[in-house]
Amino acid sequence: MVWIVWMTALGSVRGQGVPSADEVVQGMVDRLKTLPEINLGRAHVCRRLTVFETLEADGSVSERKAKEYRVAVTNGVETVRLVRIDDREPPGGDARAEERRDREARERYAKSSAVKRRRGMEVIDESLVRRFHYTWVGYEVIAGRTNHVLEFTARPSESGKTQANAFADRLMSQLEGRLWIDAEDHELARVEARLGKSFDVLAGVVASIQKMTLLIERFRLPDGRWVDGRLQTAFEGRKFLSALRMRLQVDQDRYETATVKPG
Repeated sequence: MVWIVWMTALGSVRGQGVPSADEVVQGMVDRLKTLPEINLGRAHVCRRLTVFETLEADGSVSERKAKEYRVAVTNGVETVRLVRIDDREPPGGDARAEERRDREARERYAKSSAVKRRRGMEVIDESLVRRFHYTWVGYEVIAGRTNHVLEFTARPSESGKTQANAFADRLMSQLEGRLWIDAEDHELARVEARLGKSFDVLAGVVASIQKMTLLIERFRLPDGRWVDGRLQTAFEGRKFLSALRMRLQVDQDRYETATVKPG
């Protein structure tokens, strides 16, 4: 039965012909531009669970820190409240420090562009999308919904980046992987990315990243909004003379929706 449903969904989209990667990406960009209108007047609340692990050379966990947050997003603005640390209620000072760091991060990365909006774990806008070259490779069904599958590689990085953005800019210039874009809603459903080659900081004297992987999974709520479900990232490298192996997983669930009154 599942196989029949999968083939039916896939066949209905294939009958429309093979799209170009540019068409699919443009659909996603157009969707991004409508997000302020879609989100206006609505808020959602969810649980965010983050687990950060430091690993030994054999892959065993040497250190683990888990934090649970209560996250609220209202008209594209996100606020975060720390609820638990390692299954314990946090001291008041820790909770206030986390809230302060979150507020400072939002102020640091905020932009005046009407297109840019905080989308849970990631900040996505047209300038970020345009930084990569895409190739359409096929269709795939995820959770009963048909998706375009695109492979991507970074375009040559632009010159004149500020020092504050230099590290992130160089890192993104080495990324490659695949995107899954919902064929009906033009929303990003899944990202699988990896570092194409090793990445050095100050010619490798300060740090070096040999491997890095990234997974992002998003899903559609019953009211039509798309939200983040999971982010996983891991990397292996070196800081000065010490080896580094780290892994981060962020899960968001228990979504609730509310209507926000004007003013």
